[in-house]
Amino acid sequence: MRKLLVLFALGALAAGAAIPAMADSGKHRSKHGHHSSCGKVRGGYETILDGSRRCFERWRYAGGASMTLQRDGTVRSGPGEPGLGVLWYAARPYGDFSLKLQFRDDAPEEGARANSGIQVRFPAPHAPVPGCPTDDDAWVAVVCGHEIQINDNPEGDPRKTGSIYGFADLNSEQSRPTPKGVWNDIEIRVVGQDYTVIRNGVVINEFENAPGLPFPGRPDDPGSDSRDLVGYIGLQAHGAPNDVVSFRNVRIKDLSDHD
Repeated sequence: MRKLLVLFALGALAAGAAIPAMADSGKHRSKHGHHSSCGKVRGGYETILDGSRRCFERWRYAGGASMTLQRDGTVRSGPGEPGLGVLWYAARPYGDFSLKLQFRDDAPEEGARANSGIQVRFPAPHAPVPGCPTDDDAWVAVVCGHEIQINDNPEGDPRKTGSIYGFADLNSEQSRPTPKGVWNDIEIRVVGQDYTVIRNGVVINEFENAPGLPFPGRPDDPGSDSRDLVGYIGLQAHGAPNDVVSFRNVRIKDLSDHD
């Protein structure tokens, strides 16, 4: 029965998802060129962002800051218009899944570290969304989905890389930080209401999105009940000058048909 409900929800979300104009620099071409792996499935994982124009055009952008395709095939967050931004995979939403990708902290200032995140299971970010209390498109992903934090700064926001933001937070020791400029592998596995975060081959966080959990410190934000079983995935642009994070090799495995 759960499989049928997930499939029904997938169809309903996809049918209602309008696709806005791409927020892209418009001048970058991937070095991968004609050898794109976009859409190919290996080991059950479909490549949905490989540095090619073909893959990038399946994504859409909402909000401020910026997210651009680079000449080396990476996608990079950076500053721009005020506010948060989200680059989201508009081709389809997902129920249960395993999401794998690589990220790198590229904060330009010496000694600074970047802030970003990976957002999952959120409605199409076109505010207003029924039941999602925000009129900001990018914040739909924040308040009605879960953010897996990227932040290896030993100072500042106490929620470090791998935190399920606000609900299952990690400190610096638990997040297993790496130096700036180092590529990290991360997997986010979501099955039912169970979330697992694996960084560089090590499980660093596990969380059950149980009913009735409030969002700590934000009484006006919806709690766990507003984080649905089906939604989109996205990459966050935080917006400050040092919030420069690069992403590559985004792959996803649909687990909705698995028991």
